[in-house]
Amino acid sequence: MLKQRSGWLTILPSGRWFIQLPRQTLAKRIPKPLVASLGPFSHQKRLHTGLPSQQPGRIRTRINWKMVNNSLRLGPLIGILTVGDGPAFLGNRENFKDISQSGTKWGALVYVFTPQGINWEKKKVRGYLYNARQNLWQEVILPFPHVVYNRIPTRKAEQRPEVRKTLAQIKEMPNVTLFNSCFFDKQELFSMLEDSSTVKEFMPDTKKLDTLPRFRSFCSEHRFVYLKPVRGKAGEGIMRIEFKNDAWRLQRLKEQKAVTRRFANLDQVWKHVKGHTRQQQYIMQQGIKRARYRGKPFDVRVLVQKNGDGEWSVTGVGIRRAGSQSITTHVPRGGSIHSLSSVLHAVFKSDPEKMESMIHQTALKIAEVLNVKIENLAEMSMDLGLTDEGKLWFFEANAKPEKFDEPSIRRLSLSNLIHYAQYVSRLQNGRGVQAG
Repeated sequence: MLKQRSGWLTILPSGRWFIQLPRQTLAKRIPKPLVASLGPFSHQKRLHTGLPSQQPGRIRTRINWKMVNNSLRLGPLIGILTVGDGPAFLGNRENFKDISQSGTKWGALVYVFTPQGINWEKKKVRGYLYNARQNLWQEVILPFPHVVYNRIPTRKAEQRPEVRKTLAQIKEMPNVTLFNSCFFDKQELFSMLEDSSTVKEFMPDTKKLDTLPRFRSFCSEHRFVYLKPVRGKAGEGIMRIEFKNDAWRLQRLKEQKAVTRRFANLDQVWKHVKGHTRQQQYIMQQGIKRARYRGKPFDVRVLVQKNGDGEWSVTGVGIRRAGSQSITTHVPRGGSIHSLSSVLHAVFKSDPEKMESMIHQTALKIAEVLNVKIENLAEMSMDLGLTDEGKLWFFEANAKPEKFDEPSIRRLSLSNLIHYAQYVSRLQNGRGVQAG
């Protein structure tokens, strides 16, 4: 990644903006009065030089810059899109704070905004800047951002007409990068991946749960099946079906424990399943006998992101081991966190490094295939399964991953987020760079 030119930007509550640049730059190249070009629509803003006195409400961030035709371009401007009523915006505020402070560290102006806060005519937004000293969000009118990071927290909110219209309009805006544009749909995801010869080998058999004959046929063929809500998250609504000891055993999550019921035949199982799925759409997925660590099956959770060169990279890999009373590996449902190295060395003693390399390569292949099918992707987490024989399977992917608990993965994920925004906003080392 190329070294970037940056200075310190200070925004005062009065609306005055100050920039600190190297003395030699100020002496040789900067015209007076100093006017900056902000955002993808080149909003003009008068800047003062230097550092203003300390005062309540002062916001400071490192910012990248370059000179173009005697105009100072600053950026990137990163807008975190969510929903909510003005300053009472929704979403993971701790995550938003982390992203904002990462912008301060690595060179970007980060703010939160909502669809209601957009002025389409003036190409400006009512944004909220994080004041770390006072631990509050300050309202400021700002230019439309170079990069819109979609963190609308729920599928329901994302499906509202005004939100869908907003996302569609942002997609059409020139020089604006939107990522990621929507939640994944599990059924569509598997259809896309099964069509690809590159990654088809990693896909367990997956079908829509719709009719009793299809359900009966699928379960009879595999004898071990997972039922998953198409639009579920964090393990909600998952059921596990297995033929064991001459009976069909169904397990489903209730709070943090698995409730088990036994049935004589699949018609009885179907009746029970339909009572719990109600109107939700579900998929059936072939169950995979995963390798075990300390007596429990585990998933391999991978975070992949586009980096400062606009290329897919593996940010980190963690292990999520199933809890003693759970049918999933999700930590809120009793799962536990383990390091990739310790698990691979314990389970695949002969060549753990080869297994780690295979995990990385597989995750990147899947990300690249999905990126061809779905535009505006820049990050995702995915759950992979490993068998005792070292065979990898893809279980699911999340377009809006929550933060990883491993500190090293978390730090790199925030760095990638800012550096990717710098890349696509064409503010890298003063060069015009085309987004990939």
